[in-house]
Amino acid sequence: MPHTSPHNHPDPTEPAAARPHSPLIGLALPIYVPSIIWATSYGALTAVMVLAALKVGFSPTFASLVAGLSGLVGVLTGPWIGRQTSRFGDRSAFMAGTVSAVGSLLLALVALGFPGRLWAQGLYLLAMLILSVSNNIWSLARQSYIAESVPMRWRARALSMMGGMQRMGQVIGPAVGSVAIAWWSYPGSFWAQIVLAVVALAFVVGFTLPSPTQLAGTAGSPSTASTPPPERESADRKATIMLAAAVIALTIVRANRNVIIPLWGHALGIAPHTINLTFAAGAVMDAAVFYPSGRLSDRFGRRASLIPTLLIMGAGFIGMGMWHTVTGFVVCACVIGLGNGFGAGIVMTMGADLSPDVDRSTFLGMWQSVQQAGMTAGPFIVSAMVAGFGVGASVWVTGAVSLLAVVYCLAMVPRAYARMGVDDRGRPLEHA
Repeated sequence: MPHTSPHNHPDPTEPAAARPHSPLIGLALPIYVPSIIWATSYGALTAVMVLAALKVGFSPTFASLVAGLSGLVGVLTGPWIGRQTSRFGDRSAFMAGTVSAVGSLLLALVALGFPGRLWAQGLYLLAMLILSVSNNIWSLARQSYIAESVPMRWRARALSMMGGMQRMGQVIGPAVGSVAIAWWSYPGSFWAQIVLAVVALAFVVGFTLPSPTQLAGTAGSPSTASTPPPERESADRKATIMLAAAVIALTIVRANRNVIIPLWGHALGIAPHTINLTFAAGAVMDAAVFYPSGRLSDRFGRRASLIPTLLIMGAGFIGMGMWHTVTGFVVCACVIGLGNGFGAGIVMTMGADLSPDVDRSTFLGMWQSVQQAGMTAGPFIVSAMVAGFGVGASVWVTGAVSLLAVVYCLAMVPRAYARMGVDDRGRPLEHA
């Protein structure tokens, strides 16, 4: 029987220092610090992945295809990664992901040393595909551990914190990559990622992941939250389809943001440096609200995070389509970034809510593929809209998709959770 103490149930008369503290503190060194380091390492390379492909000898068309194929590999390998993580465990997954990432980066460095050779181009493509799989392994292992170990009433905050670490790494990463390129040309960005990936793994290996019992003991638990949700041996198929539709809409809007904003800025005649600065400002807004979004989701339900995300991003795109000035472009891009920040971790949280208690990682691998499908499809959808109707149409359509998804989520999210016997905070309906 686990050890109990009076601190397992917070008493409002206790001094603040004596009350249970956040279980997220125990995740700082083994989960969150390596998460931001890993995201920084991946962000350092993402900005130059296509440019390095050009240097190896790819044409501009095929260089862009490298990024698209990397996303497609993420879609196809998600279930396999989930099964292997379930079989070997989270820590082994971290190690395998890092080793394969370092190996792929070394292959890319070899390819960069022989530009123009057909075999070097094939080697570079293979390296980028392996790297995409490695990134997915890291993401899934962290999500699986948090879903399994963190108490339900802290789940959204735990996963939004992880999403926030990824966002911060994506802000820092390009700056690190730029410095590396300035000093050592394109190979510098690859070496920077190798060093950072090894440092991230060192944190995972050096600091023990707290057990579910340890995390529950630090969290405290009000009586209504102490009743666990009903155990499920398999995921509810209809509930998964309902929430997957919402996730695909959200991820398409997110992916379109990265393509549409620079294209629309160019169409308006805005200077490239202004577009880049606007991206940076939007990223700062994105990273500023990830923890409040998790608190909202844990306290009021997943819709309290999902609806503001879709509503604010949709309003930002509609405003961008109406306000054709530099000021309007900058303001609306920042609004879109703010909206995206409110959804930090929401896709992972809903995946964790849907996941069964048996073979959880396998389901989360499938859920990761659903998320990747939207992210991969988005740029292709924008390309088709731009070719057929122009950039302006893609702005309006993306805004409309986001706002229509709001209506869908209001109606379908509570129904999906009700099928699992819980409200959209993950609490049993009899205690909702």
